[in-house]
Amino acid sequence: MEGIFDILKQTKKNNCGKCGYPTCLAFAAAVHTGGVSKTSCPYIEDHEDTSSEIVLKEDPETALVKDLKTKVRGLDLKERADGLGGQVVKIAKGPAICFRYLGKDIFISPETVFFEDGTELETRDQILLYNYLFFGGKGELSGKWVGLESFPNSISKVVTLKRYTEEKIARNFAGMPQKFLASCIGLGGDEVSQCPADVCVIVPVLPKVPVRLNFWDEDPDDGLPAEVKALFDKRALDFLDIESLIFCAERLAETITRE
Repeated sequence: MEGIFDILKQTKKNNCGKCGYPTCLAFAAAVHTGGVSKTSCPYIEDHEDTSSEIVLKEDPETALVKDLKTKVRGLDLKERADGLGGQVVKIAKGPAICFRYLGKDIFISPETVFFEDGTELETRDQILLYNYLFFGGKGELSGKWVGLESFPNSISKVVTLKRYTEEKIARNFAGMPQKFLASCIGLGGDEVSQCPADVCVIVPVLPKVPVRLNFWDEDPDDGLPAEVKALFDKRALDFLDIESLIFCAERLAETITRE
């Protein structure tokens, strides 16, 4: 099976939306998981035949970041700040929006994405954050929680979420529910008082993209393993595409399980 970035190399990386996805990366991920055919991209065949040699000279993630930067240069940051849960600040290269990402302040502008200490974020995080900026936010969250399977065209993606988020968290915190809770609170999470599981916590990965984690601890006497269910706000797709939502959950899992 072709990898996500092998598929991405075959597109024009112009985020035209003709395939039905907001970004070429989201389209490539959908093809990789088996949810859509490569033929949904009107350019993929011609681009593969005539331009693949040129595309291979540049890392696809880097090329995608450059393209996203181009697309956000014409946006009014002040207009979008409230919808993103951030505020406009001045930096050396002009205005930027500041908001929290996985418990840390980040600054995003059409030129760069960096932490408060000036360190630039990893490329894959930049892709996520530029997508968040590009979506711009559309109103307030609903406060109602649903599983990924409740969203359209998500059947093939539930397995990915389970493997790289839910099972990873359950495996790392089995027998340690309080450590799980403390790790989430360390990222700005809030414990849910009325909880159907042993521990429930809501973590704001992004201001308008919280992820709720329901954690059931293992029961060795009955041979039951630890389990985790990740939930999203019912209006989550107004703030990010589904592939980016999955990435938010994966980055949350990576962060709280990191030693």
